[in-house]
Amino acid sequence: MRARLAMVTVFAAAAALAAPKRVLYVTHSAGFVHGSIPVSRQAFEIVAARSAGALEVVATEDLSLISAENLRNFDVVFFFTSGELALSDRQKQDFLAFVRDGKGFGGAHSATDTLYGWPEYGELIGGYFNGHPWAQEVSIDVEDPLHPAMEGLAPSFRIAEEIYQFREFSRDKVRVLMTLDTATVDLRHPEVRRADGDFALAWCRNYGRGRVFYTALGHPDEVWRDPRFQTLLLNALLWLAGEKPGDAAPRSGTGTPAPAISRGGITNAAGFLPAAENGVAPGSLISIFGSALTSGSTWQATSLPLPPKLAGTSVTVRGAPIPLLFVSPGQINAQLPFELAPGESAELVVSTVGRSSAPEPARVEAAAPGIFAVTADRRRPGDPVVIYASGLGRVAPAVATGAAAPAIPLARTLVEPVVTIGGARAAVSFSGLTPGFAGLYQLNAVIPAAAGPGPAPVVIEVDGRRSNPFPISIEP
Repeated sequence: MRARLAMVTVFAAAAALAAPKRVLYVTHSAGFVHGSIPVSRQAFEIVAARSAGALEVVATEDLSLISAENLRNFDVVFFFTSGELALSDRQKQDFLAFVRDGKGFGGAHSATDTLYGWPEYGELIGGYFNGHPWAQEVSIDVEDPLHPAMEGLAPSFRIAEEIYQFREFSRDKVRVLMTLDTATVDLRHPEVRRADGDFALAWCRNYGRGRVFYTALGHPDEVWRDPRFQTLLLNALLWLAGEKPGDAAPRSGTGTPAPAISRGGITNAAGFLPAAENGVAPGSLISIFGSALTSGSTWQATSLPLPPKLAGTSVTVRGAPIPLLFVSPGQINAQLPFELAPGESAELVVSTVGRSSAPEPARVEAAAPGIFAVTADRRRPGDPVVIYASGLGRVAPAVATGAAAPAIPLARTLVEPVVTIGGARAAVSFSGLTPGFAGLYQLNAVIPAAAGPGPAPVVIEVDGRRSNPFPISIEP
């Protein structure tokens, strides 16, 4: 009998653990009534179904459900509302306590166009609507790609939307998740009210022991039907319900330092040869070292062509953005434009939202070689080796900066480098860009008879400029 009771207890505990998190979706309109509300409810139904039982959604326009007694039955409240909602003082305090005591509150689009007369609500959600200058297709940058709500959206995506701007919004209080790419809109629009160019479109924050999430998206039906937006909602709700971990601490407020490039912090990405001593070449892969180079995220490009912005960070050369491979607070890997002319100075600037580094100069040379790696099946005299490098200069036919190099025809360097292995010159059968990669050079060479056995550094030389020696060992 005791064993049977123990099993019943175990099953009851398992059932309790598997109980879905309940979401109260409030769509009451006391102001402008969005035509997309019915479609939004359908979207929440789809999201609940996609959660595989993790979420249960109750959609309502009944504000009386916002009470301490009823909110005990829910884990998340989510607003798509407008105007001055008729909430009593008691309801307002119950609602704030619900979040403060460890539950979740989320909002979409006009959830910031709500309750202007209740300052505590504006503090809770993180800002108030202050006009929508644009209703068009835009590009949105994912500033915090590691937050669960942003899963699958980085580095950026395009969407047709009514774009909000906000007042009483501060990065000191919220963690920004995605922002408008202002290059895709006209900042001279007469309704633009932000001079700082900071148009956050999703953020999160902690509120007591609770969690808050807001996205400005959600005006047209098409956005609610968009699988990307539905995935964003699913992940945001799971985060709000405490089912997915994710940091909500602000990290790019007024006290945050501007990006800074270290002195001598521009190097060849291969071998980290300093640009101050060796220069940089058109098309080179470079590494930039410094501090506060992102607002906190670390991210890498996952597709070609390489993007001009990652995690809210961009690098410009003479004011034009260059393709990025990797960004982190302390290091950026990028590709210089093939169009740079030898003999000129390229000034690099790292920018995050609202902040830029001082320009750092780099002298442009026709070639500035560096070696990443040397591979071979065997390492005996007469055996072929493949050398992967950067900084070998322009190629023919020309390849767009940031794009994958073609296999047909192969893009060959204009000048054939000299390769030495163990001090002996090696025959080179190919020197050019590696097909399928951006900015990565490949040299096919043969280990000379005079090399080895024993240690035999590999060196590339072009126009008198030498790479880092890459150590290999020649077999007898």
